[in-house]
Amino acid sequence: MNIWILNHYATPPDTAGSTRHFDFSRELVKREQKLTIFASSFNHRTKKEERLGGKQIYRRENIKGVEFIWIRTSPYKENDWRRVVNMLSYSVGVIPLGLIVRKRPDVILASSPHPFSGLAGYILAKIKGARFIFEVRDLWPQTFVDIGGYSKKSFVVKLLQVLEKFLYRRANRIITLAPKASGYITGLGIPNSKIAYIPNGVNPELFSDTSVRLPSEMDEFILQLRSKGKVLVGYAGAHGISNALDTIIEAANLLQKEGVAKIHFFLVGDGPRKEPLMYKAKSYGLGNVDFHNPIPKIVVPEFLRSIDIAVISIRKSPLYKYGISLNKLFDYMACAKPILWATDSVNNIVAEALCGVTVSPENPEEMAKAIIKLCSLSEDERRLMGKRGYDYVMKNHSVPVLASKLSEIL
Repeated sequence: MNIWILNHYATPPDTAGSTRHFDFSRELVKREQKLTIFASSFNHRTKKEERLGGKQIYRRENIKGVEFIWIRTSPYKENDWRRVVNMLSYSVGVIPLGLIVRKRPDVILASSPHPFSGLAGYILAKIKGARFIFEVRDLWPQTFVDIGGYSKKSFVVKLLQVLEKFLYRRANRIITLAPKASGYITGLGIPNSKIAYIPNGVNPELFSDTSVRLPSEMDEFILQLRSKGKVLVGYAGAHGISNALDTIIEAANLLQKEGVAKIHFFLVGDGPRKEPLMYKAKSYGLGNVDFHNPIPKIVVPEFLRSIDIAVISIRKSPLYKYGISLNKLFDYMACAKPILWATDSVNNIVAEALCGVTVSPENPEEMAKAIIKLCSLSEDERRLMGKRGYDYVMKNHSVPVLASKLSEIL
């Protein structure tokens, strides 16, 4: 079977970003399927052109048996109109590139970090005579309304609603990452029989490789903190509006005011909220918080192994009544770390797996108390907590398990 995956933000593990489709493709290649991923050469996390040089418009690259077609898209730095142009440049650019690839795909799976890639996937599927699978990562435009603050009556929201219903109706199958998203989709008149749930997960191969080393600057800094007896509370991921990392900064401020000196926060990643977060930490005079640039996915496990407690903070939002599926959560669990879970999502894997502590979202006081509670546990108690998370994620969210579900759909 010949399968095309359209994911604007798809990346292999040699750079920062999500490796969901690369990991799935590696498993499907082992099952003698042919995979091609159409992705942007401009990295959404690092905000850099990483794959094309000079005047190249596109380039093919085979990475461990998975064929990538890198597409040049317009650059951007902020979450403004230039990012929208970047989305459109991918969606417009992928269609002619798909047309010049001679071998016809049997299935085109279009993933929706934004819905325009879904529209491009549908157009290509019609032209190529392929089946069309629409993967729903974010519920657009509901995300705009619940997190972005857009009015349901706005022209943008109404336009996206038309597009979303069009894609749901035209798709042969729909894959959701959030466990309750099917309730939202069936509410639009789509039959439940079209919908399948395949969440994010972890690649056991990536997390079993102990040969990778941290960047020297990061490694030296962590060693210095360790020599001072610090307990490291780490976060690795996007610094966006939905991540509510201000809560972490406020909790750090409370702990510093209370004279709790042994706890140090280390935030790794990038996003539109990073500069304001750094400014806030500086204005508070915080000596217990540090920031680091994004690191390649292949390095993330080594970073997580170097910390003591992992934290996830998400904004309050009615959107999470459909659940969430966070890559970073499964990464934390795969590294057997106790987790502080500050969300109000309908699904709470941390509580289900007994691998951490749950607090209310956007509540710095609760977060600070929970961190002190986790720090008061013995190393053996924290290790046992992390082990429960590891066992859970390998049983339910390992890539081989999830790829088998995808294979059945394909």
